Amino acid sequence: MDGCDSTAVQAFAGRFLDDVSGGMTSVLCALGDRLGLFRALAEGGPASSAELAARAGLDERHVREWLLGLLSAGYLDARQQAAEEPVFSLPPEHAAVLAHDDSPFFLGGAAGLVPALAAMLEPVAETFRSGGGVPQEAYPEGLYRTMWRMSASWLGTLLLPQWIPAIDGLAGRLAAGGRVAHLGSGGGHALVLIARAFPRARCTGYDRLRLHVDRARREAADAGVSDRVEFVHGDAADLLPATGDHALVLALDVLHDAPDPAAALHAVRAALADDGVLLLLESAGAERATDNRGAAAALLYGASVLYSVPVSLAAKGRAPGMLGLPAGELRRLCAEAGLTSVRELPPPTPLNALYEIRP
Repeated sequence: MDGCDSTAVQAFAGRFLDDVSGGMTSVLCALGDRLGLFRALAEGGPASSAELAARAGLDERHVREWLLGLLSAGYLDARQQAAEEPVFSLPPEHAAVLAHDDSPFFLGGAAGLVPALAAMLEPVAETFRSGGGVPQEAYPEGLYRTMWRMSASWLGTLLLPQWIPAIDGLAGRLAAGGRVAHLGSGGGHALVLIARAFPRARCTGYDRLRLHVDRARREAADAGVSDRVEFVHGDAADLLPATGDHALVLALDVLHDAPDPAAALHAVRAALADDGVLLLLESAGAERATDNRGAAAALLYGASVLYSVPVSLAAKGRAPGMLGLPAGELRRLCAEAGLTSVRELPPPTPLNALYEIRP
């Protein structure tokens, strides 16, 4: 083509193929996670395709192709002597990310987001043509099961061991019976953890998706904490009581999806005691949207295009997107709501920022 640098074209074509390959690899990872292949390989040690298939109770031919695919991507190692069948292994460093849910480095469940969100390609494409959004209820349950599993993994390793102790006096207030609210409580795991650790605390979660609320109520019942944990179906901006007595409000990676983030923060201020705290987890974004570059930003923008923006627009929201609430914008919204103290805590991942916010 006229005006094109053929070397640059070839370089970009290579980059494009790398990206498409990464998408295929993530789907293979989602499949392996769903079928327990990573765990079987990590726990049982190196194996041929037949041995791994027997461990996992699966068909050998399918397992063999899966192994070869992830070997080609550099996720697995293999050794082969002469005419023997190759023996595959999962390096321990890779197992920490892919196989062990209790690892602080576990990210394997995240691969499940790719096929679940890709399944919504046509409904989302239609919103590009017609405007509007896609309601939460239209997304597959598998997407939310992936979210529940991912949040349970990082909450288990961070909420009680690190985040609550990092906030002066909070553990003592919860032990004494402090009141807790959770905006966008999802599968309910955060409040169940708090209720089990602090039996005198009284906790209420709010979520706009009935599927989340039903799942959270089951988890609370299974954990034996239903007497002190309640889950309410609806928008916390409308339902959070303006009692001025809450010791803690949680908003963990949900404020950007709220129909009106400013209204949600005003409701939080009205609910918090003067010495209460909002623990806020948000996507880590640059102040200028065009400065968000690289793999992490591309991942978040992809999820934003396929989920965050459509969901917010369907609720008649302002749809800031997953990277639309950087630190400066958050501080501005908090100040307008009367939340004047904003302190950044050590971030849990390169994708997120964590804030301790007080009146």
